[in-house]
Amino acid sequence: MTPTKTIVFMFGLLIMAFFFFTQTVGYAKKRNTYFETLQESLIKDGFDKHTIIRLYSHPKVYFETKKASLFLFHREAVLNYDHFTSPGNIQKSRKYMAKHKPDLLRAERTYGVNKEIITAIILIETKLGTRLGGPSVLNMLSTVASLSDPDVRNMFWGKVSKSNKLTKKKFENWVGRKSKWAYNELKAFLTYTTREKMDPSRIYGSYAGAMGIPQFMPSNILAFAKDGNNDGRVDLFNHADAIMSVATYLKHYGWHSGIKRKRAVNVIYRYNHSRPYVDAVLKVASLLKT
Repeated sequence: MTPTKTIVFMFGLLIMAFFFFTQTVGYAKKRNTYFETLQESLIKDGFDKHTIIRLYSHPKVYFETKKASLFLFHREAVLNYDHFTSPGNIQKSRKYMAKHKPDLLRAERTYGVNKEIITAIILIETKLGTRLGGPSVLNMLSTVASLSDPDVRNMFWGKVSKSNKLTKKKFENWVGRKSKWAYNELKAFLTYTTREKMDPSRIYGSYAGAMGIPQFMPSNILAFAKDGNNDGRVDLFNHADAIMSVATYLKHYGWHSGIKRKRAVNVIYRYNHSRPYVDAVLKVASLLKT
Protein backbone atom coordinates (compact mmCIF):
# COMPACT_ATOMS: atom_id res chain seq x y z
CA MET A 1 0.00 0.00 0.00
CA THR A 2 1.39 3.41 -0.97
CA PRO A 3 1.86 6.17 1.65
CA THR A 4 -1.03 8.11 0.10
CA LYS A 5 -3.38 5.14 0.25
CA THR A 6 -2.28 4.44 3.84
CA ILE A 7 -3.11 7.99 4.89
CA VAL A 8 -6.52 7.82 3.19
CA PHE A 9 -7.22 4.45 4.81
CA MET A 10 -6.26 5.67 8.29
CA PHE A 11 -8.31 8.83 7.82
CA GLY A 12 -11.30 6.69 6.88
CA LEU A 13 -10.89 4.61 10.03
CA LEU A 14 -10.76 7.76 12.16
CA ILE A 15 -13.97 9.06 10.57
CA MET A 16 -15.73 5.74 11.22
CA ALA A 17 -14.51 5.62 14.83
CA PHE A 18 -15.63 9.20 15.43
CA PHE A 19 -19.05 8.49 13.94
CA PHE A 20 -19.48 5.34 16.05
CA PHE A 21 -18.38 7.16 19.21
CA THR A 22 -20.72 10.12 18.69
CA GLN A 23 -23.62 7.80 17.89
CA THR A 24 -22.97 5.70 21.01
CA VAL A 25 -22.58 8.71 23.29
CA GLY A 26 -25.63 10.34 21.77
CA TYR A 27 -27.70 7.22 22.34
CA ALA A 28 -26.49 6.91 25.94
CA LYS A 29 -27.31 10.55 26.60
CA LYS A 30 -30.76 10.12 25.10
CA ARG A 31 -31.46 7.13 27.31
CA ASN A 32 -30.19 8.91 30.41
CA THR A 33 -32.40 11.96 29.86
CA TYR A 34 -35.21 9.75 31.10
CA PHE A 35 -33.57 9.96 34.53
CA GLU A 36 -33.39 13.75 34.80
CA THR A 37 -36.45 14.13 37.05
CA LEU A 38 -35.32 11.11 39.06
CA GLN A 39 -31.91 12.67 39.66
CA GLU A 40 -33.53 15.89 40.85
CA SER A 41 -35.63 13.92 43.34
CA LEU A 42 -32.62 12.02 44.70
CA ILE A 43 -30.63 15.22 45.15
CA LYS A 44 -33.61 16.87 46.84
CA ASP A 45 -33.82 13.90 49.21
CA GLY A 46 -30.25 14.39 50.38
CA PHE A 47 -28.01 12.43 48.03
CA ASP A 48 -24.83 14.21 46.96
CA LYS A 49 -25.44 16.16 43.75
CA HIS A 50 -22.07 15.48 42.14
CA THR A 51 -22.25 11.78 42.99
CA ILE A 52 -25.71 11.41 41.47
CA ILE A 53 -24.85 13.32 38.29
CA ARG A 54 -21.66 11.31 37.84
CA LEU A 55 -23.49 8.04 38.47
CA TYR A 56 -26.21 8.70 35.92
CA SER A 57 -23.64 9.83 33.37
CA HIS A 58 -22.05 6.38 33.46
CA PRO A 59 -22.39 4.52 30.12
CA LYS A 60 -23.64 1.40 31.93
CA VAL A 61 -26.54 3.30 33.47
CA TYR A 62 -29.52 3.55 31.16
CA PHE A 63 -33.29 3.13 30.83
CA GLU A 64 -34.23 -0.57 30.62
CA THR A 65 -37.35 -0.54 28.45
CA LYS A 66 -37.43 -4.25 27.56
CA LYS A 67 -36.48 -5.60 30.97
CA ALA A 68 -38.83 -3.25 32.79
CA SER A 69 -41.66 -4.49 30.57
CA LEU A 70 -40.78 -8.08 31.53
CA PHE A 71 -41.02 -7.06 35.17
CA LEU A 72 -44.39 -5.48 34.44
CA PHE A 73 -45.83 -8.73 33.07
CA HIS A 74 -44.06 -11.09 35.48
CA ARG A 75 -46.44 -13.38 37.35
CA GLU A 76 -44.82 -15.26 40.23
CA ALA A 77 -47.72 -17.66 40.76
CA VAL A 78 -47.33 -19.33 37.36
CA LEU A 79 -43.66 -20.26 37.86
CA ASN A 80 -42.89 -23.96 38.14
CA TYR A 81 -40.70 -24.94 41.10
CA ASP A 82 -40.84 -28.72 40.64
CA HIS A 83 -37.27 -29.04 39.35
CA PHE A 84 -35.86 -27.86 42.67
CA THR A 85 -36.88 -31.16 44.26
CA SER A 86 -34.98 -33.25 41.71
CA PRO A 87 -32.40 -35.71 43.08
CA GLY A 88 -29.62 -33.63 41.54
CA ASN A 89 -30.66 -30.42 43.28
CA ILE A 90 -31.18 -32.17 46.59
CA GLN A 91 -27.70 -33.70 46.33
CA LYS A 92 -26.18 -30.28 45.57
CA SER A 93 -28.04 -28.82 48.53
CA ARG A 94 -26.65 -31.48 50.87
CA LYS A 95 -23.14 -30.68 49.66
CA TYR A 96 -23.85 -26.99 50.27
CA MET A 97 -24.97 -27.77 53.82
CA ALA A 98 -21.80 -29.73 54.46
CA LYS A 99 -19.59 -26.99 53.05
CA HIS A 100 -21.28 -24.21 55.03
CA LYS A 101 -22.10 -26.26 58.11
CA PRO A 102 -20.50 -23.88 60.67
CA ASP A 103 -22.42 -20.86 59.34
CA LEU A 104 -25.70 -22.77 59.10
CA LEU A 105 -25.37 -24.14 62.63
CA ARG A 106 -24.53 -20.70 64.00
CA ALA A 107 -27.62 -19.25 62.33
CA GLU A 108 -29.70 -22.11 63.70
CA ARG A 109 -28.43 -21.59 67.24
CA THR A 110 -28.78 -17.81 67.11
CA TYR A 111 -32.19 -17.48 65.45
CA GLY A 112 -33.83 -20.89 65.71
CA VAL A 113 -34.13 -21.26 61.94
CA ASN A 114 -33.18 -24.76 60.84
CA LYS A 115 -30.44 -25.20 58.28
CA GLU A 116 -32.69 -27.06 55.84
CA ILE A 117 -35.05 -24.09 55.46
CA ILE A 118 -32.17 -21.65 54.93
CA THR A 119 -30.59 -23.94 52.34
CA ALA A 120 -33.92 -24.48 50.56
CA ILE A 121 -34.43 -20.73 50.19
CA ILE A 122 -30.91 -20.19 48.86
CA LEU A 123 -31.36 -23.08 46.42
CA ILE A 124 -34.58 -21.66 45.00
CA GLU A 125 -33.43 -18.05 44.96
CA THR A 126 -30.04 -18.44 43.24
CA LYS A 127 -29.27 -22.15 42.82
CA LEU A 128 -27.11 -22.03 45.96
CA GLY A 129 -25.44 -18.80 44.95
CA THR A 130 -24.41 -19.94 41.48
CA ARG A 131 -26.86 -17.76 39.54
CA LEU A 132 -26.35 -14.16 40.57
CA GLY A 133 -26.37 -12.46 37.20
CA GLY A 134 -29.23 -10.61 35.56
CA PRO A 135 -30.24 -7.01 35.02
CA SER A 136 -28.44 -4.11 36.64
CA VAL A 137 -30.17 -3.41 39.96
CA LEU A 138 -29.49 0.30 39.53
CA ASN A 139 -30.94 0.34 36.02
CA MET A 140 -34.06 -1.62 36.93
CA LEU A 141 -34.94 0.40 40.03
CA SER A 142 -34.12 3.68 38.29
CA THR A 143 -36.23 2.76 35.27
CA VAL A 144 -39.33 1.86 37.26
CA ALA A 145 -38.86 4.81 39.65
CA SER A 146 -38.56 7.23 36.73
CA LEU A 147 -42.05 6.29 35.54
CA SER A 148 -43.46 8.76 38.05
CA ASP A 149 -42.50 11.39 35.45
CA PRO A 150 -45.51 11.72 33.07
CA ASP A 151 -43.30 12.19 30.00
CA VAL A 152 -41.24 9.10 30.75
CA ARG A 153 -44.38 7.12 31.57
CA ASN A 154 -46.02 8.05 28.27
CA MET A 155 -42.88 7.08 26.36
CA PHE A 156 -42.79 3.72 28.11
CA TRP A 157 -46.50 3.09 27.52
CA GLY A 158 -46.05 3.85 23.84
CA LYS A 159 -43.46 1.09 23.60
CA VAL A 160 -45.09 -1.62 25.73
CA SER A 161 -48.74 -1.11 24.79
CA LYS A 162 -48.21 -2.62 21.34
CA SER A 163 -46.99 -5.97 22.65
CA ASN A 164 -49.50 -6.75 25.43
CA LYS A 165 -53.18 -6.69 26.30
CA LEU A 166 -52.83 -4.45 29.34
CA THR A 167 -55.28 -1.54 29.42
CA LYS A 168 -54.06 2.01 29.96
CA LYS A 169 -55.99 2.15 33.24
CA LYS A 170 -54.31 -0.97 34.62
CA PHE A 171 -50.96 0.32 33.41
CA GLU A 172 -51.46 3.63 35.22
CA ASN A 173 -52.45 1.82 38.42
CA TRP A 174 -49.37 -0.38 38.19
CA VAL A 175 -47.08 2.58 37.55
CA GLY A 176 -48.59 4.55 40.40
CA ARG A 177 -47.77 1.80 42.88
CA LYS A 178 -44.52 0.49 41.48
CA SER A 179 -42.81 3.81 40.75
CA LYS A 180 -43.14 4.90 44.40
CA TRP A 181 -42.03 1.49 45.60
CA ALA A 182 -39.04 1.44 43.24
CA TYR A 183 -37.98 4.94 44.29
CA ASN A 184 -37.85 3.92 47.95
CA GLU A 185 -35.92 0.78 47.03
CA LEU A 186 -33.53 2.85 44.91
CA LYS A 187 -32.82 5.16 47.84
CA ALA A 188 -32.17 2.14 50.04
CA PHE A 189 -29.90 0.65 47.37
CA LEU A 190 -27.82 3.82 47.04
CA THR A 191 -27.63 4.14 50.83
CA TYR A 192 -26.41 0.55 51.13
CA THR A 193 -23.84 0.75 48.32
CA THR A 194 -22.51 4.03 49.69
CA ARG A 195 -22.18 2.58 53.18
CA GLU A 196 -20.41 -0.55 51.97
CA LYS A 197 -18.32 1.33 49.38
CA MET A 198 -19.74 -0.67 46.45
CA ASP A 199 -20.04 0.49 42.86
CA PRO A 200 -23.83 0.57 42.27
CA SER A 201 -23.39 0.29 38.51
CA ARG A 202 -21.75 -3.12 38.87
CA ILE A 203 -24.36 -4.92 40.96
CA TYR A 204 -26.73 -7.28 39.18
CA GLY A 205 -29.84 -9.04 40.37
CA SER A 206 -33.46 -9.75 39.52
CA TYR A 207 -35.93 -7.81 37.41
CA ALA A 208 -37.43 -6.48 40.63
CA GLY A 209 -34.06 -5.31 41.97
CA ALA A 210 -33.42 -8.13 44.45
CA MET A 211 -29.74 -8.93 44.89
CA GLY A 212 -27.19 -11.26 46.40
CA ILE A 213 -27.26 -14.94 47.26
CA PRO A 214 -30.58 -14.66 49.16
CA GLN A 215 -32.08 -12.11 46.74
CA PHE A 216 -32.90 -9.39 49.26
CA MET A 217 -34.53 -6.15 48.19
CA PRO A 218 -32.40 -3.15 49.23
CA SER A 219 -34.83 -2.04 51.97
CA ASN A 220 -34.60 -5.51 53.50
CA ILE A 221 -30.81 -5.36 53.32
CA LEU A 222 -30.83 -2.22 55.46
CA ALA A 223 -33.30 -3.77 57.89
CA PHE A 224 -32.17 -7.39 58.19
CA ALA A 225 -28.83 -8.14 56.49
CA LYS A 226 -26.06 -9.27 58.83
CA ASP A 227 -22.29 -9.52 58.84
CA GLY A 228 -22.11 -13.29 59.19
CA ASN A 229 -18.33 -13.68 58.96
CA ASN A 230 -17.46 -10.69 61.17
CA ASP A 231 -15.32 -8.95 58.57
CA GLY A 232 -16.92 -5.57 59.24
CA ARG A 233 -18.98 -5.55 56.04
CA VAL A 234 -22.46 -6.67 55.04
CA ASP A 235 -22.06 -8.40 51.69
CA LEU A 236 -24.91 -10.60 50.49
CA PHE A 237 -22.66 -12.06 47.81
CA ASN A 238 -20.83 -13.75 50.70
CA HIS A 239 -22.35 -17.03 51.89
CA ALA A 240 -21.82 -16.46 55.62
CA ASP A 241 -23.54 -13.07 55.43
CA ALA A 242 -26.33 -14.48 53.25
CA ILE A 243 -27.05 -17.40 55.57
CA MET A 244 -27.22 -15.23 58.68
CA SER A 245 -29.36 -12.66 56.88
CA VAL A 246 -31.96 -15.22 55.78
CA ALA A 247 -32.20 -16.47 59.36
CA THR A 248 -32.56 -12.92 60.69
CA TYR A 249 -35.36 -12.17 58.24
CA LEU A 250 -37.34 -15.31 59.06
CA LYS A 251 -36.85 -14.81 62.80
CA HIS A 252 -38.19 -11.26 62.54
CA TYR A 253 -41.40 -12.49 60.95
CA GLY A 254 -42.02 -15.14 63.57
CA TRP A 255 -39.91 -18.20 62.86
CA HIS A 256 -38.89 -20.17 65.94
CA SER A 257 -37.57 -23.58 66.82
CA GLY A 258 -40.31 -26.17 66.55
CA ILE A 259 -42.58 -23.92 64.47
CA LYS A 260 -45.80 -25.52 63.21
CA ARG A 261 -46.39 -25.88 59.47
CA LYS A 262 -49.26 -23.38 59.30
CA ARG A 263 -47.14 -20.69 60.93
CA ALA A 264 -44.11 -21.65 58.81
CA VAL A 265 -46.19 -21.12 55.66
CA ASN A 266 -47.08 -17.60 56.76
CA VAL A 267 -43.48 -16.70 57.61
CA ILE A 268 -42.01 -17.98 54.34
CA TYR A 269 -44.78 -16.18 52.45
CA ARG A 270 -43.32 -12.94 53.80
CA TYR A 271 -40.08 -13.82 52.02
CA ASN A 272 -41.83 -14.35 48.69
CA HIS A 273 -45.55 -13.70 48.22
CA SER A 274 -46.19 -16.89 46.29
CA ARG A 275 -47.81 -20.04 47.63
CA PRO A 276 -46.06 -22.27 45.06
CA TYR A 277 -42.76 -20.78 46.27
CA VAL A 278 -43.64 -21.51 49.90
CA ASP A 279 -44.63 -25.09 49.10
CA ALA A 280 -41.36 -25.61 47.21
CA VAL A 281 -39.26 -24.33 50.13
CA LEU A 282 -41.01 -26.63 52.59
CA LYS A 283 -40.76 -29.63 50.26
CA VAL A 284 -37.03 -29.12 49.62
CA ALA A 285 -36.41 -28.68 53.36
CA SER A 286 -38.33 -31.88 54.08
CA LEU A 287 -36.25 -33.82 51.54
CA LEU A 288 -33.05 -32.47 53.07
CA LYS A 289 -34.04 -33.81 56.46
CA THR A 290 -34.45 -37.38 55.21
